[in-house]
Amino acid sequence: MRIDKKKIKFFEKTLADFFRKAGRTKLPWRPQKTVSRGTGKITAYEVWVSEIMLQQTQVVRVVDYYRKFLKRFSTVQALAQASWEEFLPYYEGLGYYTRGRNMLKAAQVVVQGYRGKFPHEKKLLERLPGVGPYTAAAIMSFAYGDNHLAWDTNLKRVIGRFFLGGKHLVTDEAWWDDKFATPKQSMNAALMDFGSALCVARPKCEACSLRSHCLYYQEQGKQEASNSATAFRASRIIKKKVDWNRAQVLLFLHENHQKYFSANKRQFQPFLVTSGYNTRAGIKKYFQERYGLTLSVRPPHQKQLRSDIPTLLVNAQILLGESKFAIFSKNDVREYNEGTLKKLPSKKLKS
Repeated sequence: MRIDKKKIKFFEKTLADFFRKAGRTKLPWRPQKTVSRGTGKITAYEVWVSEIMLQQTQVVRVVDYYRKFLKRFSTVQALAQASWEEFLPYYEGLGYYTRGRNMLKAAQVVVQGYRGKFPHEKKLLERLPGVGPYTAAAIMSFAYGDNHLAWDTNLKRVIGRFFLGGKHLVTDEAWWDDKFATPKQSMNAALMDFGSALCVARPKCEACSLRSHCLYYQEQGKQEASNSATAFRASRIIKKKVDWNRAQVLLFLHENHQKYFSANKRQFQPFLVTSGYNTRAGIKKYFQERYGLTLSVRPPHQKQLRSDIPTLLVNAQILLGESKFAIFSKNDVREYNEGTLKKLPSKKLKS
């Protein structure tokens, strides 16, 4: 598909203007405000720390964590020497604790395998624990100044809507490699901030400086709306008023979704937590008091009626403490779920 060069030029100029006026330059991982010359000097280690913390986490939550973390672990060598117990106080609260464990593993790989320097090659970066194509591209772009677009949801949304009419239409990232005249490292920060401020899930089109040439705006979002409607129809669920304050909890306690701990030693069974402890804080308190364990508890991933009893299905992991529970596999959990669904009148409900 060919794109008019004038449209690309308009896109780049408008983004550059936006970034100069409204770019989030006070973020600690944005040391310099410029879109024409890049985002300034920042080490690969600093980029990596920020990008890992920002995965599925709001920017405002990450800022303080980032500062405190780098004050304690100022280099990758310092982080590589840390134990989980030393690391956890500077990460706890961000969630997704597999990210944290991967940070320790990746730091050790960089120190032992690359003499303390992050590789200057995208494919090698992607081999580090917890580093995918996006994080690798961000390191290559922001730290090394290489010509890479870091494809996060913001970039896909802005580019997909402007050029193609819908965020879901950006499927081949390599297709964009030779489209922009502006260096990719200069585009990344501007696209991220624009997507976060204006081209959000419910876009603020009337305030958008791109709208005059934007295909999404011209079509009134028809392509994206059509795709969303299809997805909605495919995931329709039963509507019913339920008092979730009296819900019980079925807690699936696991280690990286590979090992599952069971309340029953003979066969897999999730932990049943009564309604008095059915919040995330309540579940943590329950396991701390009863078993002496510190947990990371996720929000409910499913709400059901089981024999007319409101039930929250929750995943959790052990952060600190030794457990004496029986251990089962994914297959055991799958068999439990399939067997339970056959025996009990279980209905999925809308939150």
